[in-house]
Amino acid sequence: MSNLASLTAQRDVLLKKIREIEGSGNDVEKILEAIKNQRWYFIKNKPKILFDRNTGLIWANLHTFNYLDKDGYNYNLDNVDDIINNYSFGFGGFRVPAHDELWQAVADKTIPFHTGSSNNWRLFNCRYCDCKYKGKTCIKCLDGDKEDIFDLEQCGIRAGASFSSDIIGGSTALFPCSDHLINNSDYQEKVKPGNPVYTEKERLQFTLDLFTKNELVPIFNDEAITELYKKLYFEKPQLLEQLQELENQIKQLQTVTLLSSDFDYTALLVKYDIKAIDASLIKYYQAVQQWCRELMEKVDYYEEQKVSVIKDFNLISLKLSKKYEANSNLTEAENSLLCDRQHFFQKNFSLGMNSVKTKILAVKKQADALEYRIDEIDEGENSLRELAELEQEKRASFAFLAENTAKIIKNALRKIEYFEANHTFVMNAINIWENWTEGYRVFKTTYKEDMKNDCEDDGIEEEIWSAWYQDWQQLRYAIELKMQPVIERGLCGSMPTNKEVKTSVPEQLIHILDDYKKQIDKFYKEERKGIYQKFAFQAGGDLQEKFETESSLYKFVAMLQSELQDIIFNCKNAEDRVWILNWANSLLDIQIDEVLKFVANNDLQKISHTILDEFAALKQKNYDIYLADAKAYSEEKARREKAYNSLIFKMRKDLAK
Repeated sequence: MSNLASLTAQRDVLLKKIREIEGSGNDVEKILEAIKNQRWYFIKNKPKILFDRNTGLIWANLHTFNYLDKDGYNYNLDNVDDIINNYSFGFGGFRVPAHDELWQAVADKTIPFHTGSSNNWRLFNCRYCDCKYKGKTCIKCLDGDKEDIFDLEQCGIRAGASFSSDIIGGSTALFPCSDHLINNSDYQEKVKPGNPVYTEKERLQFTLDLFTKNELVPIFNDEAITELYKKLYFEKPQLLEQLQELENQIKQLQTVTLLSSDFDYTALLVKYDIKAIDASLIKYYQAVQQWCRELMEKVDYYEEQKVSVIKDFNLISLKLSKKYEANSNLTEAENSLLCDRQHFFQKNFSLGMNSVKTKILAVKKQADALEYRIDEIDEGENSLRELAELEQEKRASFAFLAENTAKIIKNALRKIEYFEANHTFVMNAINIWENWTEGYRVFKTTYKEDMKNDCEDDGIEEEIWSAWYQDWQQLRYAIELKMQPVIERGLCGSMPTNKEVKTSVPEQLIHILDDYKKQIDKFYKEERKGIYQKFAFQAGGDLQEKFETESSLYKFVAMLQSELQDIIFNCKNAEDRVWILNWANSLLDIQIDEVLKFVANNDLQKISHTILDEFAALKQKNYDIYLADAKAYSEEKARREKAYNSLIFKMRKDLAK
């Protein structure tokens, strides 16, 4: 693809050629004067015809047309029509001429085919068929030796032609003509000398127009005029057509189009001669300055067109711009989680068009500095050495610099376009981030303080309720870890569903995850203490308490999995189903893991190894194999839930022995 500089150079060459052809401006007058002085024209691009300026008729070129048969004899009159029709003149409508048409052609003895003495009207010494009357061909011997006058009343044609009665009904040579160029026009009236309506120049112009309209290249007696005509009416139009094509290409390159994340920066780059830019330090900084100005103009134009979208996005950016401050009530891991989460949202949801502009202007500033350094060196006494040193410094190629700045813009635009297409999801995601972050801080402060006060009121020791809170915190942290991956998946694209849904799949996952979190919170705030009090004074009550707690928590897992099942099997794509299952697996196994860890830590010998092996085997059950069949998946989920409850019961039974 030619760059703009190359296209502009080509345009300048064409303009120069066109100006050269146009010359002094009186070329048309020269051609009109040549037309005035010449009646008959052979045609360069139609070599089988001869044009008559006076009548507009085209005649057979007798140099190429066989006016006699192949043996040099006249044609039989009965065959002339077929002979004419079977010959290709380059135009249609050729026929035997009317008497007056033939007479007008040969009466002016300047016709190129005139031969013999100056007082006869023969063409190549032959007699020609000129008209038909009542089905019989009338032959005029255009021979000055005969002075017989044709019966005008019988034939109805103008006097003045000689007639030879000895060839009526016999044979003749052929000189066909055609009015193809002037058919259905008043050309002959317009060019007639003495026409009071038109000036001489206008009459000549009609002939010139006839040439150009039919794309004819007439051969003038003056070769210079023929070349001038070709340049003006053939070469110039072709050059103008090429010029228009170049202008269209240049206009297309210069057209201001709205930026988008998939805009082709190379379309802008074609205006720059990269090789020359990289070879010259001065061209380099000038090109960088121009490139940055052009990008800034496009960014400004984009902001004007997207003002409302960018305003909404800037409000989001403002929320996310605040630096994360570690909370002393949170562990290092928890602070890290919330800090990383905020960075994730900043990276993916902060637009920062001002940041884009800052980066582009920083590049331009470096180009400005380069220009300033060169100016400073020019004023010094060691300019040659210092310029050489400056020239040797490493700097990015112009093409790479352009690509990188384009990447900066495209990344920002990609966020805006996603925001436009997924406005609801983005706004909900920001609300989720705010609510979940604040909710976890409340959990670590208010909820903890409420549990402490509630337990102390009932005389429950800190060691006991702290252990409960530790278990609660472990579950809450595991749930918190699941939020960000869902948002990430939502940013990667839609998850098509079989049945239409009001909210996206990622939003549905966040919703059921939030419900699960609320159930866990409610359990620890309202039910956990009651389970403790139920077994507090029983032998081995602490073990029974633990198993009942885990059994209660598993009910919430089962509810979570049931809700997940509806989402999973509404997903159209198998890979989305697998993704959801893999995402949820650690939550689905969390109660099994907790029981196994508890048994291992407490060395519970009363529980049989068979039961423990069966319990551990629950983790090995792979739901992936059931993802193609909702019924089979549901049945497997029910079997696992039943097996879990049955094994918990057996464990508790063993402990009671």
